[in-house]
Amino acid sequence: MKHEEDETVKGVIYRDADGNEVFQPAGMVILASFPLSNVRLLLLSEIGEPYDPESNTGVVGRNFSYQITGSMDLYFKDHQFNPFISAGGSGQVIDDFSPDTFDTEQHGFIGGSYIYTTQGPGGAIGALRTPPGTPQWGSEWKKQVREHYGHHMMLGTTGTNMSYRDVYLDLDPTYKDPHGDPLLRMTYDWKDNDLRMTEFMAARMREIVAQLQPDYHTESVKQRGDHFDPSSYQSTHLTGGAIMGTDPKTSVLNRYLQHWDAHNLFVMGASAFPQNMQHNPTGTVAALTYWSAQHIRERYLDNPGPLMSRS
Repeated sequence: MKHEEDETVKGVIYRDADGNEVFQPAGMVILASFPLSNVRLLLLSEIGEPYDPESNTGVVGRNFSYQITGSMDLYFKDHQFNPFISAGGSGQVIDDFSPDTFDTEQHGFIGGSYIYTTQGPGGAIGALRTPPGTPQWGSEWKKQVREHYGHHMMLGTTGTNMSYRDVYLDLDPTYKDPHGDPLLRMTYDWKDNDLRMTEFMAARMREIVAQLQPDYHTESVKQRGDHFDPSSYQSTHLTGGAIMGTDPKTSVLNRYLQHWDAHNLFVMGASAFPQNMQHNPTGTVAALTYWSAQHIRERYLDNPGPLMSRS
């Protein structure tokens, strides 16, 4: 809830176990939910002007971005891996094709991607790899699992995703949650730049495959003309929608993650990122949170007010 006269929020409204709305007064509010939830709550609370892609005005919901990925599974009959004693953090990364490390313009795209391999344990069934054409269940599936388990390694890419004028988040005009509040709507699709970059990275992975000489390999790589499919999991590394910046006309937050329109509201998380620059955002989210917390403690608490001028 925002109070217009002194540009502060007065607290939060939540529903208790019985479904009753409760108002909790607060001198300062820190919004620190998932990026999509941050944006939805700001829109539902009418704090900040919603983004309008037609006029290119407004701020809440703009600069939404994601990542674009691809992978290849390699099978080695005579090599045994032990995924059950490994972990995702044991993976290795090739950063030679990250942003600003090579001349991407000559290849027809901007941005970059890293190549990685890992032997994380994954799910008990979902992480099992079987040859193409294997049934999804039954005795033949079990036979192939026994023969192939521990003989696979994977290569993957995770690439940059730029923000675009026609990619954004807003409140859905039709669908609502059980409480009657609009759901968040995502307007999103792959762009030519994303697919050109993925095409280039797929060729680099094939060079590695050729050197490793597996018995066979399978590919899951997006092609020119492919569209975003929300039913197929890729990652949860969503960014933007409530971005930080130095201009309140194009950003929701200032550089201290303080809301331009309500100085006692701070918004933490990857929703503050204006672009998705390839690597998973967790480390930078933590760094920005520490940065904001430091300025809240050292500057804001003793003298509440905007930490940056709007001009």
